[in-house]
Amino acid sequence: MSLTQKTRLQATRKRFIEAGGHTTQSFGFGRIIGQIYALLYLHPEPMCLDDIGTELGVSKASVSISIRQLEAWSAVKRHWIKGDRRDFYEAETNFNNLLRNGLLEMLRKKLDTAGAQITLAESTLTEALNEPNGDERDELEVVAARLKQAKQFHNRISGLLSNPLVNHIL
Repeated sequence: MSLTQKTRLQATRKRFIEAGGHTTQSFGFGRIIGQIYALLYLHPEPMCLDDIGTELGVSKASVSISIRQLEAWSAVKRHWIKGDRRDFYEAETNFNNLLRNGLLEMLRKKLDTAGAQITLAESTLTEALNEPNGDERDELEVVAARLKQAKQFHNRISGLLSNPLVNHIL
């Protein structure tokens, strides 16, 4: 590989890794999560935590925490290399698998939790509305209407995510 090719490759990798960090940060996740995924995605071989930290200029502890999150999303896979006690990681490169088994599953779990909280809030509110002579009846009715709206939205999103067509497309 010529010096020019190597320089271009390094610049491309750096831009891609930074873009990965900006993307996850814009979604409310840590910048390091996106940088690690992008680094592993472009790297031809699995990498250990130490090498990831050195490459990104971050601590091993930060890498470890972020790797656990990426594993929970099925975005990275752990590999063991015979004769080496360290864990090595590689990125899931099939975006359909990443979306179906990682991110959508996480979103479904979060929606289930949100649905349970909406139901609990509705139950509590119904009890309050059934009390006679409530001083805040108008406010309770506004909150009840908004909870109903939130539940309808929740049901639409849940229905969409559980639609077999969505799973088939992915």
